[in-house]
Amino acid sequence: MRIRHLTDSENDKTWSSFCEGANVHVSSGAKGKEKESDKSQDTPTAALAWAEKEEWSRIKKGFVLDQLDAQAGEPRMHRLRSKAYTGALPIADIAGQMLCNSFDDTRPGDRLYLLDASGQQTALPDLPLQRLAWKAIYLPTLQRLLIKADHQVLSWAKGDTAYTVLSAPNQHPVSCLDAQGSLAVWYAEPHLVVTDLHSGQQLLKLPLPYELYGGHTSQMEAALSPDGATLAYCACAGEIVLLEIATGAVRATIAGDFKMIKLLKYSADGGYLIAETAYGNNSHLCFDMQSMALRPGWPASSFDGRTTLALSPDGKLCAIANGNKMQIYDFITLECTLSFRIEHVVKRCSIGWVGQYLGVQTDYGCASLYALG
Repeated sequence: MRIRHLTDSENDKTWSSFCEGANVHVSSGAKGKEKESDKSQDTPTAALAWAEKEEWSRIKKGFVLDQLDAQAGEPRMHRLRSKAYTGALPIADIAGQMLCNSFDDTRPGDRLYLLDASGQQTALPDLPLQRLAWKAIYLPTLQRLLIKADHQVLSWAKGDTAYTVLSAPNQHPVSCLDAQGSLAVWYAEPHLVVTDLHSGQQLLKLPLPYELYGGHTSQMEAALSPDGATLAYCACAGEIVLLEIATGAVRATIAGDFKMIKLLKYSADGGYLIAETAYGNNSHLCFDMQSMALRPGWPASSFDGRTTLALSPDGKLCAIANGNKMQIYDFITLECTLSFRIEHVVKRCSIGWVGQYLGVQTDYGCASLYALG
């Protein structure tokens, strides 16, 4: 059984579908004047496919799925995020609203906006022209959003009419961004810098050349530990360096046969460091920060390059999306607690916790919130 309700508030229209077996019952039209019909299909699978295709055709026309009674693994909200796919899929939780991007070919470049649980949209200021937003991090302690717009770092707070520039655009196509508490790290070519955004004090300025992996892609990623004491960075394939921020001393080095690292992130308690790889067999590696060894039983290690991963803010859950398959794991036991299909995705998506929901942006142009229980 599958029940969906979509609304087009601009034109005061609704569209609903109810799948039961091989039949799809449809209600559509102006509010209060809906017409009902049955669309019988050959099989229950064909009925579900037909309903989803019809649903997507209406989402592309401006309808929004607002499913307040969504159960675990079902979408709470669907809304068109962008008709064009550029590869940039930033996602962040800003006080219970999901940050999304939409490519605007009239400017051109990305536009950023917030979506609430019912799909209502709030626009953010315009990014500089010709910029794509590749990563976004919200710092609740400062109530400030950090954005990696191509190879420059910008910030925004509620009420700002323009973005604050935190770093100049890098001369070469190389950049990174991470933040914890009031601290942030980024690459201001040719230095990796750590700054306390509350005081404005620069805590570390490390001269660090980057590697061109395979002669074509810049290697530079970094992550701050939750306590703000340690910086993990990768500037060349096969090596992750752990640096003490206060002294600049190297605490440890993780070496391995992993290829290019395109993302580093600590677990909420700092006990593990997750590395997302490219050009190798493994998509995500998880290192134990006590033994510096790979974590046994880590489920994401064997997934392919379409995989994306997100940890819950409390550190208890880990969401792993591989293509259109979503799995939620208990981060302590590594047991899968929930599995469901991601809708309206071609090959890949980005994911992140947004309040009580799991936010998703897909390469098909859909922004969604999924209920988890």
